[in-house]
Amino acid sequence: MSFFLSSLVILCAGALLSVLLTRSRRVSGAVFLGTLISGCCLGAAAAVGVLLRPGRIHGDYRWNFRMPLGEFRLGLEPLGAFFLLAIAVLFLWAGIYGYDYLKHDGKKNVSVHYALYHLLLIALMLIVTAKNAVLFLVAWELMTVSSYFLIVFYDEREAVRKAGYLNLIATHTGTFCLLIMFLLMGHHTGSLNFDQMALASFPLPLAGVLFVLAVLGFGVKAGFIPLHIWLPHAHPAAPSHVSAVLSGVMIKMGIYGLMRVILIVKGFPEWCAVVLLLIGMTSGVGGVLYALGQHEIKKLLAYHSIENIGIITLGLGIGLWGQIVHNEFTALIGYAGALLHVFNHAMFKGLLFLSAGSLIRATGTGEIDQMGGLLKKLPWTGHLFLAGSLAICGLPLFNGFVSEWLVYRALFEGMFQFKLNAVVWSSLAIISLALIGGLAAACFAKAFGAVFLGNSRSLDITRVKENSALMRVPMAVLGGICVWIGLFPAMMVSFALRGAAAMTASAISPATEEMIAAPLKTVVLVLLVVIAVMAVLTLFKRISMRFLPVAKAPTWGCGYSVPTARMQYTAASFAQPLLDIFRNVLGYQVKGNKPKGYFPVEGKISSRVTEASEDFIFRPAFELIKSVSARLKIIQSGYTQLYLFYIFAFLLILLIWKMV
Repeated sequence: MSFFLSSLVILCAGALLSVLLTRSRRVSGAVFLGTLISGCCLGAAAAVGVLLRPGRIHGDYRWNFRMPLGEFRLGLEPLGAFFLLAIAVLFLWAGIYGYDYLKHDGKKNVSVHYALYHLLLIALMLIVTAKNAVLFLVAWELMTVSSYFLIVFYDEREAVRKAGYLNLIATHTGTFCLLIMFLLMGHHTGSLNFDQMALASFPLPLAGVLFVLAVLGFGVKAGFIPLHIWLPHAHPAAPSHVSAVLSGVMIKMGIYGLMRVILIVKGFPEWCAVVLLLIGMTSGVGGVLYALGQHEIKKLLAYHSIENIGIITLGLGIGLWGQIVHNEFTALIGYAGALLHVFNHAMFKGLLFLSAGSLIRATGTGEIDQMGGLLKKLPWTGHLFLAGSLAICGLPLFNGFVSEWLVYRALFEGMFQFKLNAVVWSSLAIISLALIGGLAAACFAKAFGAVFLGNSRSLDITRVKENSALMRVPMAVLGGICVWIGLFPAMMVSFALRGAAAMTASAISPATEEMIAAPLKTVVLVLLVVIAVMAVLTLFKRISMRFLPVAKAPTWGCGYSVPTARMQYTAASFAQPLLDIFRNVLGYQVKGNKPKGYFPVEGKISSRVTEASEDFIFRPAFELIKSVSARLKIIQSGYTQLYLFYIFAFLLILLIWKMV
């Protein structure tokens, strides 16, 4: 625990010094990097220390800090330690990237940005180590406020201001549900300390109410459909390194909160698991379908965050079902798959957002249909974006495959081990997970092909050049982690199992770990052999071709002697066949004039996907609230006497209510 407390002290000092040193960008930047690196390394060391201790399910570290209104308690145990590890790793490399990303932005006060980045990191670290509801909510509010100011860094744009405002409203709405939930838990148990709450027994009706409040409160932050409306606006608006941490770890605080509530309450009605599976299927399939219809690179990645939250929730749902029916093995694998995908998603989504930032910095735009042919100009960015794309699609030899395989394994266990009702839902979840993987592959084939392959559609790429090494190294490290977990998954699977064991209050034997990890090792070994054989054959072909005459000719252009860049598929046209299949579900619309005849005049076509929850639910609700609020302004007369009358009337009502 000393490592963790030291990291908090260092980060707090870094935030304070960054504000005090606003006049010297160079000194402020050096302080930011120094405190960030040391703080994150100490935090990661504390997390790994807890996860490496064999035979321990709950850590015994506690730090009590008495306040006039109660007691703040911090503790580090495997569940929180697993999230802490993901937070420390991603914040470290995204922060180094962000230092160089903002270094030449002379119009902004980057010192304040550095301080806010530290504050967000501190808030997330406190959330996953808080052992008291009051401290948890204080840290949650600190996360909300600091993330708001990071999102609106480019506040001169109206869309950015609206995105930050929407994030603020959505998160505070969720916090209201969390406040009610913790009050109910505290009233039932007589304590706001998580350890004391966990000792109590909750009736099933109360557990169901707490579950609904947790899904609403934490689901807003996690980005469950239809509570996700803030996410596609906030992530594209923020600087790219901020988008990486928002998508990679901040939205996972919703997942952590749900897991913490499950750990405390333990016993839930069976319908709670059905709700989680349904949310996972809806968010997973819906997120990837919405992503297919996007033409801006960061907005596309934002919707894929919703998709991956859906995959994590599928693991949570089947794990909870296993816990409810006392199938310990299924619960363990389900929770472990969800936890491992939390870490894996942080790594490959962080890589993808940093790659997107590199693209935007090099080209000046994030519009996919304006790009093309950038792989030769941006080889580092292109190949690392490809690595992230392969990982997010869940393909073997990358980390996404490992965690998705665990979720699949848990769902198949549920299909074969549970009763008929659970078999049906497990089967639907398996089909949904397969559909998610296929659509994700199509979406990233669209994104990578339209951006990096072919020829430039409208950009002048002659002046495009790769970004500095300080931006490329963090991307390369995150890409290396994706490959490392894909090739050698044993350590991270073991860490995830320790976190899952904390959820199920069970011990993990070496035989259990081996039984789960052995099939993964076999798959990796077979694929490595296949790759080695293909490499030998390719080498043999190249050597053979040296002794044979090779004729080169241009690719057949379908009758056109000089093909142009406009003849290429755009991102919109690539995705159109798939979007047409789901037209009625997505509200997919194509507008414009198609070229007609043998000698057509100029045509113009645009397409968009309707955001049903935003356009038909939340936006009308916001407009109604705005209209009612405008009418209520009449009570703000500006007269002090009238305000005193309001206070007197309110006190009188309270007095009458108390007397009755």
